Order: sequence, then C-alpha cells, then structure tokens
Amino acid sequence: MNQRNNPNQSDRKLLTVSDRDIFVTTQKALLVGIILKNEIRADKEESLKELMNLVKTAGSNPTIIQTKRVERVDPKTYIGKGSIAELVDISDANDIDVVIFDCELTPNQQKELRALFKCDVVDRTGLILDIFALHAQSKEATLQVELALSIYLKPRLAGLGKTLNQQGGGIGTRGPGETKLETDNRLIDNRINKLKKEIKKVGKQREVQSSFRKKNNTPLVSIVGYTNAGKSTLLEKITESKTYVANELFATVDSLQRELKVDDLSEPIIISDTVGFIQNLPTTLIDSFKSTLTVVKEANLLIHVVDAASAIPEMHISTVHEILKQIESNVEELLVFNKIDKIDKASLNFLQEKYESAIFVSSIKQTNLDQLISAITYKIFGNLIEVKLLTGPKHLDTLHKFSTIKNVVNKEDQLEVEVSIRNYYLNNLVKKEVVKILS
Repeated sequence: MNQRNNPNQSDRKLLTVSDRDIFVTTQKALLVGIILKNEIRADKEESLKELMNLVKTAGSNPTIIQTKRVERVDPKTYIGKGSIAELVDISDANDIDVVIFDCELTPNQQKELRALFKCDVVDRTGLILDIFALHAQSKEATLQVELALSIYLKPRLAGLGKTLNQQGGGIGTRGPGETKLETDNRLIDNRINKLKKEIKKVGKQREVQSSFRKKNNTPLVSIVGYTNAGKSTLLEKITESKTYVANELFATVDSLQRELKVDDLSEPIIISDTVGFIQNLPTTLIDSFKSTLTVVKEANLLIHVVDAASAIPEMHISTVHEILKQIESNVEELLVFNKIDKIDKASLNFLQEKYESAIFVSSIKQTNLDQLISAITYKIFGNLIEVKLLTGPKHLDTLHKFSTIKNVVNKEDQLEVEVSIRNYYLNNLVKKEVVKILS
C-alpha cells in the first residue's frame, strides 16, 4: 500500500476508521460496480459514474473501474469467490490503496473483504459519509456528521485489532472531531448520546431563530436539489452574496441562509441553501441532519433545482422527491432547471415541453434570474390587492409596516383602514387577529 507522510494535512482533527496510520496525498482507488439480478446495466453505469465523481470529490484517484454482475448476494463477501479472486489480483498488481464498492456492505462483509484485499474497503455509504466529514465546517454540521459516522462505524469497529486513536487522511479515514472511537461499545454509545444532546442544544438555537422569523412575518424559501445541481451558485447570484461554490459533489454541507431583497417589498425573503441529495443517501445522515432539514419542512416555498445538463434529470427529480417524503415535507415547490447554458436548443425545448411550469435559468450566465425572483415573489406573497380592514389603533404601526395605507376612518375605538397589501401579509395579520377584513 502507498503510505507516506502528507505535509499538507488539514488543521482539522481527523477521526480514523483504519487499524493503521495512513497518510497519503492521493489514494489509488479500485471501484467495483455491482449489477444485481433484474437490474439494468445502463442504470448501474450511471450510478458508477456518480461513484467515480464521489471518489474524485473525496480527493482520491479512481484508478481502475470494474463491473460485476451478481446473481445472488454472498453473505460473506457480497460477490462470488471467482470475482473476488480476480479483483484481488487487480488490486495487488496496481498497488491499490482503497477498494470502493458501489453498494452497501454489512460490517462482516467489509471485515472479510478488508482481510482479502489487505487494504481499506469502503462501501457507497462510507464514501458519502467521508465526503460529508471533509466538507463540514459549522459546529452543527460537524456534530451531525460525527453522529452519522459514529452510528455507521459502531458495528464495524470490532475486530480491527487496535484502538482507533490515530489520525489519518484519505477515504475511510476522515471525520470531524478529536474523539477516539474505541472498540468498546459502551464508549461509542456514550459518545453517540452526547452528540445527540449537543445537536439538540444547537437545534434549540435554530428554533429561536425560526420563532423570531415567524413573529416578524419573514418568509423562508429553501433551495433543494440533487447534489451539484448548482444550488449554491444560484443562491449567490439571486442574493448577491458570497457562498462556497465548487464543481464537486456535496460542496455544501452546512445550511446557509441569505437575504433576498425585492424592490417593492419592505422586508427581505430568507433564502436557505441545503445539503444536496443523492441516490441512496445514508439513512444515518438523514436522521442526523433532521434539525438542519427543518428549514425544508418550515419553508413557505421550495426551489427545487435540477441540473438541466444531466443525462438523467428525471431520476434526480425522483430522488429528491423520495427524500422530501422521508423527512415528511409537503411544502409547495417551484421547479427550476439550472445550467441551460450547457445544453443545446433541442434539449432545452424538450425539457420546456415536458416541464411546462418550470423555470429555466443559468446561474453562471445570470439568465432568467429576474423571472425566477418574480416567480418566488408571486408564489409567496400573491397579488397586491386593495382591501378595507378593521383594526385597533395600537396595530396601526404594524399594518403600516406590511401595507400601503390609503385611508383611515375612526369607528369608535376601532379604525376602518383602506390598504394596498400582499395576500401573504394579509393572511398573517388576519391569523394573528391584528385585522379583520371588511371588504
């Protein structure tokens, strides 16, 4: 195995899942695609391409790619002895550092395969968790990723032979935090419980922010979509703010919130970017990120961003909808196809005919962003209407904040007020019993 000191190790503490110290600048990876019985090769090839991009995002080199058809899953090694022997020979001949399976392995399968390949073996779930660990920056995201990693690693640590207290770099060796994950289940359980409590504490801060926003009638829009669809770039362009943008999978792990100011509105709209979704997103990650994903459930509107240049946009849309269902979100969505600058006119026409209600933009070229902002404004606030209301004198300042007052008439201890107001604000003021509608 290629092992060498890495002089450019991150300042961030790393949490190893290897039983030996590994410091490599770029790991050589063997990728193994799995085609199960009754599965279509073309679909699995797309999944394998995605796996290759995940490996690159993790900072390793997908040196060799192999595809194996599996008629029956072997409980010991997932694939048959003949295929394993062939892959081991390829790994040995090419000095492979890590073997990555495009499936989910059981702890026992992973342990057996590690012994056969004599190097680290990682499944798709472990790879995704590894990338989240690499990109987590905020305290909340770091805690959430460490919790997901701890839950994932717990059944896999037995039998590694040493306490896992080294720091390492590379796929399968990363994690945010200074914790030593020992093979003792009791210690791991204690750490998991502690992480859950810390996440709950951070979540309460988010609840305070949420209640403040609701009190001030400030609408929330959440951007969702498949990973690398261009969500962060879109957020940056429509809010004229700076965010971390990269052409890689899961560039955004932390939840970002920015203000969108609209000319004819006195109050801004809060736009929240969320972590990208992907096929087979680990359940442990979804559970760990539940507090972060509350911005999706509490939003007034979802901006569902789709990569127009993707070869399989329908699958990406379906995957996002499945995950939204998992977190029990039923918020109205606005479908937005991004990256139209990367497709030809015929492809664009096809998408426009198929998705008539969608909006088609290019964040990079800033094409149709004004149209998108107008659609967001209309979806949330509705039309500007003129209406006659009944309110108390003490509520006049509040009413003035959210409307244009045309006329005021005293009616004993009440005021009859004619205003020009958006539907969104009117509904909120009625709900809070600040006003009553007269006509």
